[in-house]
Amino acid sequence: MKHILLTIFLIFGLTQTLFAQQIALNSQYLFNNMLVNPGATGTKDYIPVQLNFRKQWTNFPGSPTTQFLSCDSKLADNFGIGGIIYNDVGGPSRRTGVNINAAYHLQIDAKKEHLLSFGLGVSLTQHIMDMSVLTTYLPDDPAVLNGYNNQMVPDANFGIIYTFKNNLYVGLSSYNLSQSKRDLYAFNNRLANPLARNYYFTSGYKFTLGQLWNLKAATLIQAIEAGAVQWDLTSIVEYKDSYWLGLSYRLNDALAVLCGAQIGPLKFGYSYDFSLSEIGEYSAGSHEVFIEFQIGNKNAENNRVPWLKRNRIYTPSNE
Repeated sequence: MKHILLTIFLIFGLTQTLFAQQIALNSQYLFNNMLVNPGATGTKDYIPVQLNFRKQWTNFPGSPTTQFLSCDSKLADNFGIGGIIYNDVGGPSRRTGVNINAAYHLQIDAKKEHLLSFGLGVSLTQHIMDMSVLTTYLPDDPAVLNGYNNQMVPDANFGIIYTFKNNLYVGLSSYNLSQSKRDLYAFNNRLANPLARNYYFTSGYKFTLGQLWNLKAATLIQAIEAGAVQWDLTSIVEYKDSYWLGLSYRLNDALAVLCGAQIGPLKFGYSYDFSLSEIGEYSAGSHEVFIEFQIGNKNAENNRVPWLKRNRIYTPSNE
């Protein structure tokens, strides 16, 4: 019985936070805008390859676990392309798929300081319900065993983002544009389970605090057409563009601590979410880590630690 109750909890959600989570949460969104806005595809001067892992509500049975692998690149001065492979597991349900994004970058001033980017993405997601992890009250209960529908669901996403130098960005995006009406769980009562349309508003600004320190502030507002709204507010202090420490607050859900570093072309970050909702009584918080390798980043040389900068050639003396 507890497995059935857990499944109901994970599928339908008893809180707005979970109900809105048709698209996985991410506490370090400011390090990869393409995850929530296809307009950010190819806006960097290098090729970022990022692997992201999140374990939500540690020690809670069947808690969500998410992995992302993303990469994007600028193909020309005004065009970018990228992709995301994702796997999101919660209890007996799993969502695995791929996003392919393309973006057009419009330079709106001669100094190339103001950039307006329009992005469009297409996705293909496989929704799976693993009945082998469920224990039914009645052995082989057909009402439960037949109550799922493994499907491949196509969809589309759109985003627009404005950036000023490397200091400011403001973006608006929407996911699940086609809002598929497929019944993902195939219940006999003809219950509709569409993928609801999701909206994202993102913004961030970098404040320069002298030659060595920066303060970055960012916000993410998520809304689902079913009525749930959630926002995050994040602030990090950065030293020498290489090390950072910060805090993030998610409304009525969690307080996160973020830290990370960049050494050469390798960037990595970690966050821990302290649960503020009632589920915090049963879980040990959430862990998230990302590793990013930057291909062709010319500025990465400035982020190397001193012992990696050795480039002198020593020759024996002729004494």
